[in-house]
Amino acid sequence: MPLPPSNGMGTAALVLGIISTVVFCLWPLAIVMGVLSVVFGVIGRRRARRGEATNAGQALAGIICGAVGIVLGVAFMVIIFAAAESSSDPWSTTDDSYSTSLVVHADR
Repeated sequence: MPLPPSNGMGTAALVLGIISTVVFCLWPLAIVMGVLSVVFGVIGRRRARRGEATNAGQALAGIICGAVGIVLGVAFMVIIFAAAESSSDPWSTTDDSYSTSLVVHADR
């Protein structure tokens, strides 16, 4: 009697990949889940190649979604750090900003 297929790694890869893609705004979580998704997907694909699992496509989809989640998480992290770096310091002594107040000179 043959053993039933062990599809847990491919399923876990797909679920983690989808979650990492959806929550890319929480970039540390998205990157970690994406890496786990890629690792589980590779393990799931190897099991499918050996005949121990039947969901090679699901594992591949997990690898792809995990990679997309990693890329989106890293891109969002770069955007956040670039925006934080370019913001002006209110305690700065240099005056490189424009004034927004209106000055009206009265004629005497």
